[in-house]
Amino acid sequence: MTALSGNTGFQPRPMKALFQRNGVWAGLLETYPLREIEVEVITKMLACGTPLLGSREFCCENPDCTHSRIICQSCKGRGCPVCGKKATDMWIATMMARLPDTPCQHGTFTMPDSLWPLFEVNRWLLGALFALAADNLLYAAQKRSLTIGIFGALHTYGRQLNWNCHIHLSWTTGGINAHGNWKAICFDLPKVRSRWMWNVRQFLLEKWDSLTLRPSLAHLRNYDEWKRFVLSQGKNEKGEDYWHVYFAKPTKHARQTAKYLGRYLKKPPIAGSRLAHYDGGSRVTLRFLDHRTGQYDTLELSQRELILRLIKHIPEKHFRMIRYFGFLANRVVGEKLPLVRKALGQEDAPPVKKVTFAMLSQALLNTDPFSCILCGAKMVYRKALAAVKLNELIANAVPIARMRYVV
Repeated sequence: MTALSGNTGFQPRPMKALFQRNGVWAGLLETYPLREIEVEVITKMLACGTPLLGSREFCCENPDCTHSRIICQSCKGRGCPVCGKKATDMWIATMMARLPDTPCQHGTFTMPDSLWPLFEVNRWLLGALFALAADNLLYAAQKRSLTIGIFGALHTYGRQLNWNCHIHLSWTTGGINAHGNWKAICFDLPKVRSRWMWNVRQFLLEKWDSLTLRPSLAHLRNYDEWKRFVLSQGKNEKGEDYWHVYFAKPTKHARQTAKYLGRYLKKPPIAGSRLAHYDGGSRVTLRFLDHRTGQYDTLELSQRELILRLIKHIPEKHFRMIRYFGFLANRVVGEKLPLVRKALGQEDAPPVKKVTFAMLSQALLNTDPFSCILCGAKMVYRKALAAVKLNELIANAVPIARMRYVV
């Protein structure tokens, strides 16, 4: 991946280059009204892999060898593609162990684009979308005296990194009853769509008094006007209520869905491979798949505009991008999952192995980071150097953004 600058020689990580080159991010820190979490996540990403986040020193165990190595700590943040790779692998492995080996189905729950800005300026509403989407599935299963398993993820972006909030759900195509038996179940797409539309509309109507509206909606001065607006959104060509909800074909296992969602939940919404060098760094070309044509297209943006599109998708601190329902819900999974596996005639999944730095290095670089490059002996831990405290790191966000070399 070519860096965003025309400079030769040292090339930082593509995502770091996007923020660090040309002083664009530093300028935004000084002049733009950024959210606190945006400053924290990006500052930690720029400091990732540098002594600012602490380091550990290793030396060769061979007494005749003088080789030593310093390994800098990572940021473990959602804004970092490198740390996101490890978090993604770990989450997928955990989900594979958590999910029973049974057919599943994936669905996407969208809303009219006229409602997207409401959730952007009122981010506290986003957490409710999970339950609003899962509601009809759980209700239909309960009417059949079944408990199904559901996991869902929130996406806030489209292919061009525009704000587009929607929910992805995956559910088992069967459930367990009170007698411990597993029964198949399917869901009526039109009914699920209608319930999703009704749920979101009623939710927005209930929140009228607490909402912040953009200037484009300033004409909505009272509840009656707000109600007319909400109920009028999402009409098709015939003037009928229609919100797009998509059901994929059932699969033998939720493995593919978990891998798909994992790619986006633990990492930034764009990979370095999607950034194309354009004209010395002031312009950036974004490559994306256009669903309307089925072909790849490109979008040219200024470096500043691309950064602003990226950071708006950083979730608020402690916001859970993944939620679980039914027998996968955190409060009951320990009790219910063994019963589900028993009903399906399956053994408990083996414990998930932790993804380590050494494992990633072996897999991606084909090198053992704890093997001496001079004599081949084992590298052993010597000492650790403390990291800069988070509040101090954030206080120095601008100098960090202007660092000449960020690896």
